[in-house]
Amino acid sequence: MSSRLRITSIDTGPDDLREQLPAEARLLRQIPGPDRPDYFFAVLDEAVRCRTSLTALRELGVDPDAADPQLIRIHEDGTVDLRVFGIVIAARIAGSHPHAGMKDFPVMLAYVVDNTALRDDVLDFTKIIYSAVAFISDIDSETAAVSES
Repeated sequence: MSSRLRITSIDTGPDDLREQLPAEARLLRQIPGPDRPDYFFAVLDEAVRCRTSLTALRELGVDPDAADPQLIRIHEDGTVDLRVFGIVIAARIAGSHPHAGMKDFPVMLAYVVDNTALRDDVLDFTKIIYSAVAFISDIDSETAAVSES
C-alpha cells in the first residue's frame, strides 16, 4: 500500500467529519487487533475536530484522562472537543486490503484518542473511537500518473 492516502468521503458517520473532507494522511504501520490482523495507523496532515461527551467516551471504555491534554477540551457541561491527528483504518470487507492505486476503497475509520496506542503491539480498542465507514484513495498513484503525463 502507498504511504499517502486521502479520505475522500464517508458513507456513514458524523456530519462534522463529512464537513472536513477531503483529508489527507500518511500511513504509519500495520497493527493486529484482537479480532483481525490488518488494522493500519495513519496520521492526518491536519487535525479533524470531533465533538462528543464524557459519557459517550466512558461508555466506549475510553479514559478521557489518558488523552493528550493538547488534543482534548472538556467543557463544564460534559461535552468534549477532540482534535484528532491519529486514525486507524481497516478494510470494510473482510479479506480485502488497502492497496496501491486504490480509488474510493471502503474502510472502517476510528479516531485515536490515546496516543500511546501508536506504541502498542496490538490495537487496544479503549484507545480509539470508531467513527465512520469511509472511502480512501491512494495519493501516491495520483502523483505518479501526473508525473508520467
